Amino acid sequence: MTELHRPRRILRQPRTTRRVTLNVDEALLEDAKELLGTESMTEAINGALEEYVCLQMRLRAVNRELALTPEMLDEIRKPRTF
Repeated sequence: MTELHRPRRILRQPRTTRRVTLNVDEALLEDAKELLGTESMTEAINGALEEYVCLQMRLRAVNRELALTPEMLDEIRKPRTF
């Protein structure tokens, strides 16, 4: 992972994985791998999903004008690794 950007991990337990077959846009995948600093397709897809979920959670919080504590904001912003 690069210092500039690391995917964040949503804290949900237990985490499970499933093997699937996907049709993936190769150029988009390469862009995601570069931006996320990942090497594998799996890391790139998981990282992109994590980022999307975090973004949507932040947008919902802003739209609802939730009273977020500094601790909650720190947790949302905390860099995570796989």
